[in-house]
Amino acid sequence: MDSRRSEKGKSERRQPMSGNILIVDAVTTNRIILKVKLASAHFSVTQAASADDALRLAARTAPDMIVASAALPGDAAARLIAAIRARPALACVPIVLLLPEDTETARVAALRACADEVIALPMDERIMLARIRSLLRQHHALEDMRLNAGAEGADGLAEARGGFAAQGRIALIAGNRAAAIALRARLGPGTGHALSILDADLPMIAQTGVRTPDIFAVLVGPAAQDAGMHAIAELRASPVTRHSRIVAVVESGAAQLMAALLDMGANDVVSDRASAAELNLRLRAELRRKQFCDHLRERIQDGLRAAVIDPLTGLHNRRFALPFLERLAAAPAGGRPFAVMVADLDHFKTINDTHGHAAGDKVLAHVAGLLQRNLREEDMIARIGGEEFLIALPDTPCDEARRTAARLCRAVREHPLTALPGTGPITVTVSIGVTLVAPRHGAPPPRIDALLEEADRALYAAKARGRDTVNYSERSAA
Repeated sequence: MDSRRSEKGKSERRQPMSGNILIVDAVTTNRIILKVKLASAHFSVTQAASADDALRLAARTAPDMIVASAALPGDAAARLIAAIRARPALACVPIVLLLPEDTETARVAALRACADEVIALPMDERIMLARIRSLLRQHHALEDMRLNAGAEGADGLAEARGGFAAQGRIALIAGNRAAAIALRARLGPGTGHALSILDADLPMIAQTGVRTPDIFAVLVGPAAQDAGMHAIAELRASPVTRHSRIVAVVESGAAQLMAALLDMGANDVVSDRASAAELNLRLRAELRRKQFCDHLRERIQDGLRAAVIDPLTGLHNRRFALPFLERLAAAPAGGRPFAVMVADLDHFKTINDTHGHAAGDKVLAHVAGLLQRNLREEDMIARIGGEEFLIALPDTPCDEARRTAARLCRAVREHPLTALPGTGPITVTVSIGVTLVAPRHGAPPPRIDALLEEADRALYAAKARGRDTVNYSERSAA
């Protein structure tokens, strides 16, 4: 009984793990040694003795990372990578290959097989754990973006890993310009990307120009380690460069800094003794990841825009407009006056019935453009219904709001739609209901629903007066 309570207490005190790592190695002793190292660093570990077992386990457990021996029988390691990349649910999982011998041929072959990282045995435990932490940070950030961007993310990354990256911009940073020139010569035409040189002792942002580099390759050596590390910290903190990839190229005399460089935000670290082939493969892989992340960010931005933009007119929609009004009305008592308008197209049903719904859509877009062009940049206009628009004019005295409303009516009346084939000009008019708000000291802020109701009543009165006119609410007349 006491034993069971003790075990239960231990279980309840267990802390969440830092990530789930799948180890793949045919040699039991190797798996046990690596499991001990990873478990002591608070990672959850599962094990597989073959590529087939690993694939089954990965499909069932969805690991955060796979660490596999490159010495699996035959070409099993390469086949495992290809199988993982081919599965959309697993395509983003980072894969690290452990090399039994540290040779240029083996490192280049592993990177060409689309491994995210290669670690040679015997390994430096500090650097290995730092690489794992870095890859997991990037993996979790990518998973968050995929979740927000939609379902296509995994397929896109699989294609990006296996394909070619579009030409990118790579900036080489060094305190010693001669070292940067030497690195550029080593990379040579094989990189396929535009290379520039920046001075590590000067502000990074001032040197990047209009087009921010996709990758910053920062040379870090014993003589200029402070400049290199400062450059990485500056790049990672700046809003201009925070999405760029950073590769630290470390001289042999500064190898002890590799773990720290990864933990401070470098996406990759590589020895300056690496071959040109390895350097180029690493840079291309980082560029593909950068371009894929940019694609996901664009999808997220598109989704955010779509949530608040009316697709027909390009104006804001109700979801954007109502919070805007809330903020406008919640200004401190005694704030600046503002106006709220509701504009509605006159006889819009007749336009649809006479010319068809396609023509009606063009009329809506045409009127939306006319209204928007006759407002200030700080004004807000939204399509909130079929042919109904909501307009808010911040910091607008009553006289100016009245002139604006009259100008909007006149602009729509005087500019018929003429671009429709097979029909003459379509003349359109709008009726506008306006409520003018002048906040008073000590008075509570007006309620949004009350302001909209007042503007609506004024709109109905404008329709009753014969349309193509402006009417003001009782609040405005007071």
